[in-house]
Amino acid sequence: MKKYPATWYERVPAEVFACLIPGELQLLLYPGIGLANGGARRDVPMDIVAPELRMPNTALWVKLDEDMCIVKVWKRDLLE
Repeated sequence: MKKYPATWYERVPAEVFACLIPGELQLLLYPGIGLANGGARRDVPMDIVAPELRMPNTALWVKLDEDMCIVKVWKRDLLE
């Protein structure tokens, strides 16, 4: 598997899409970029996202590990 620069994993823009599976949230990584302007969808365990950040369209930052798994989620200020 190709390794990318560490900075590509540290702060990835994302948005909450929906809760489609019990106990999981679907996030859009790189919203507004990609096929049909939608970004890449990723299901994550609900407990990795703080309750106040679980509403659809909430702007987030995510941190990925080298296997492209989400390890940390925090609020993104839209002015950043």
